[in-house]
Amino acid sequence: MTRVVGRSTLLGEVHDLLDAGESVVLCGPPGSGRSALLELIEENARARQRAEVLRSTGAPEEVALPFAALRDLLAQCPAELLDEVVAAGPPHVREAVDSGLVGVESTDVLRSDLAACFHAVLERWTADRPVLLLLDDVQWLDGDSSTVVGYARRRLGGRVGVVATVTSVGEVDASIDISDLHHLDVPPLDVVDMLDLLCDHGLTPDVAHRVHVESGGIPSLALAMAGLVGERPVVLGVPTPLPASIGRVLHERFAAQPDEVRETLLHAALLSRPTLRELERAGRVGAAADLRRAAQAGLVVPGEVALRFTPSSLRQVVVDVVDVGTRTALHRTLADAATTPGQRLRHLALADPRPDADLARDLGAAAAESGRLGDRELAAELFLLAADRAPLELGAERIEWLVSAIETAAPGNHVDLVQRALADVLESPTSPAQAVRVRLAIPELAGNAVPLLDEVLTAALADAADDDMLVAKVLLQRARIALMESRPHAAHRACERAVALLEAHGDDDELALGLTTLAVARRWTGSDHQACLRRAVELAGPTPTGFLHTSPVYMQARFAFYDDRLDEAWTTFLGMLAQVERGAGTDHVHVLRCLVEVAARTGRCRQAAEYAARATRIGEEFDLEAHTGWFITAQAELVSGDLARAATLARRGVEAASERGDVRYLQRHLVVLGQALLRSGDAQGARDALERVRAVERAGGFGDPTVNRWHADLVAALAALGRLDEAAEVLTEARYAVERRAAHGGTAGVSAQLDRAEAELLLARGDLEGAELVLDRAAKVAADVGLQLDVGRVLVTRAHLERRRRRVAAARTTLQEAHDLFAGLHATPWAEQVRAELEPERAPETDDPLLERLTDTEARIAQAVAAGASNREIAERAYVSIKTVEATLTRIYRKLDLRSRTQLATLLVPPSRE
Repeated sequence: MTRVVGRSTLLGEVHDLLDAGESVVLCGPPGSGRSALLELIEENARARQRAEVLRSTGAPEEVALPFAALRDLLAQCPAELLDEVVAAGPPHVREAVDSGLVGVESTDVLRSDLAACFHAVLERWTADRPVLLLLDDVQWLDGDSSTVVGYARRRLGGRVGVVATVTSVGEVDASIDISDLHHLDVPPLDVVDMLDLLCDHGLTPDVAHRVHVESGGIPSLALAMAGLVGERPVVLGVPTPLPASIGRVLHERFAAQPDEVRETLLHAALLSRPTLRELERAGRVGAAADLRRAAQAGLVVPGEVALRFTPSSLRQVVVDVVDVGTRTALHRTLADAATTPGQRLRHLALADPRPDADLARDLGAAAAESGRLGDRELAAELFLLAADRAPLELGAERIEWLVSAIETAAPGNHVDLVQRALADVLESPTSPAQAVRVRLAIPELAGNAVPLLDEVLTAALADAADDDMLVAKVLLQRARIALMESRPHAAHRACERAVALLEAHGDDDELALGLTTLAVARRWTGSDHQACLRRAVELAGPTPTGFLHTSPVYMQARFAFYDDRLDEAWTTFLGMLAQVERGAGTDHVHVLRCLVEVAARTGRCRQAAEYAARATRIGEEFDLEAHTGWFITAQAELVSGDLARAATLARRGVEAASERGDVRYLQRHLVVLGQALLRSGDAQGARDALERVRAVERAGGFGDPTVNRWHADLVAALAALGRLDEAAEVLTEARYAVERRAAHGGTAGVSAQLDRAEAELLLARGDLEGAELVLDRAAKVAADVGLQLDVGRVLVTRAHLERRRRRVAAARTTLQEAHDLFAGLHATPWAEQVRAELEPERAPETDDPLLERLTDTEARIAQAVAAGASNREIAERAYVSIKTVEATLTRIYRKLDLRSRTQLATLLVPPSRE
């Protein structure tokens, strides 16, 4: 059986259309898997024995051969039927068919008679069952065959179905009529499906994500690039080297484009960060149409900020197509069309590689100005060009430009520029201060594992020697890494030393950053942080582009989020979004992540999905670490998408964060995984994930329960598993942590979430009055704070309470209220979950007193077992996992002192009396 990943929905749509008598054309770029889909459709048709199948594949080499495709189709028809029809036809048709349609001359008469012959064969063949024509790459089918096939299928509608594939409808020759076919796109694979495909081939999640980005989601290209991983390691941020075979394919694919498309792509390849507006300014009037054509061919992907070549190495393939003289002339043309001095100087420098002191100084000044304006990529490239064009007498300036290029490129994660500069810096006589600046820039790059960063900072501390300012900067970087490892006490110690040195130095901007990091460390350890952060905000000046996510104002907004001052957080992050949209990708993604988190908590579910999609595009464009983007997407999936996708991304994120030593994101992914599993019915899996978060926090001395917020879900998971004493222990720990934190404010929201969890624990213990009291409190606080989804979750728990009281109507009314709330918020997975409870396949009601000893869920499962249902059947009816059913049965046996489902069935279904 052919395995095709990520196409089940598309295949289902194709089969539905075929069953309805519709024919289909699948449109997608080369390598998108159109042919593999045809194989699956063929296998399915033969397995179902509902249609005979004829298949033909077009090829560029055969498009001029008369009747080439028809020859293949006739060879697959029943020989006796074909012989009978041909024998009754004109002699020249018999001769042509007997010759295998080889060497025949195409004439109107022959074409007409062959069309009648093929029609007669299909008409008689389809008397018993329909025929399905599978036509691959119809743009390369010869015109004669297309005419014959078209004649027959148009006259046998409902009896002859067609599934055709094509790279683009616009590329199909006019002789091939596919206008009446239902068009379906075969899009590139999304990240979840690509991870499924590539991780099965042995790639780690982060490398698989890198290949996904480089391939543009095209399966065949991704698999070819994945084959390189065993030979050459894939470095994050560095274009994956192409094997010669793929390079030739890309060259041919580029060469096959029309002249105007190739010219537009060449312009794009020479621009720093190509956009449609820049191309139009450079004189490419039809650039929009050209780029659409290139995207259909899988050559480019429109990015959030700029156009992206797929793979990125294709850009060099395009550039290498033209000679040096042509490139030089085009750079001069682009310089005349440039809108900023920096862009103009870039093109002039690339047009003339000779050393030039004046040009080098101009490039250095333009680089500094571009960096000040927020264009870090252009600034870093201009610093590099300044160093490249510097003559020998500018040796000192050259080293400074290289160091500045590294410092400028690193926060934007422009790894290729950093590596180009590093290659020269490592061979240059840098000062200790320059060496420290270079080493401090390395941790700003995505994809560096913690052990490597520790080595870099150890060397930086040695270079800093007795320079207190440099030592303080190294200590602050160490503190940030300790926070990434969820070691707030270690971060606190490093920050205190750094702040003491900075106080003596008198640099307010650096002191503000040190105080900000210290405030985070203090908060995470449960200490008072407010005065520290207030002073940081007062001291801080304008935030440099690329460092917003470490600034006092950013952290002030993060603390507002932790404290559930959600309107303040939302407004502040929206303001930041406008600030970072043209800046470094790292800042951009950080702000989008914050917006997704606030949106998820406040019930802005559509906006959560929109901002998560933008974060994905930015992350791919700037080659940021994969697992950070997966967390953002998984958060959005939890509230507005699909729980299974959220769990898949979280699992991959756990793997990748573990490999990187990024404990902070490991915790985040584990929390999402726990939530997704709990809501999917896998309470044991949820408990395992959330217990790992608990262990990390204990090991690191993490003392702030408002940050990760795993406590309530762990209590709920343990209660669902019947581990009530453990649930009570976790609840007590959480309450104590909240009480310690309450003196500093911001604990109302997390307290409401713990109240809801406590109500679920009390329900499991049968304390209905106690559950009602804490639910009332949870409902009021959640509404007051603005936790809209938590308001809905409280309603769901209240419905369970009403059901335990046998108030069926009240339970249903409350569930309906929860459903309406979730639907209004566009919280799709929550609404679907509640709808499943509103419309369950109910077991017969009974007054058996034994059921009084069970929870509502346990009673329903017990009744289903008594009715003879298997664990799988019960799981499917109740929308839970089989593991959850098994765990629930274990609790039932313990409560009723039973050992098997047979005893349970006997107990609940007494023998009938005659």
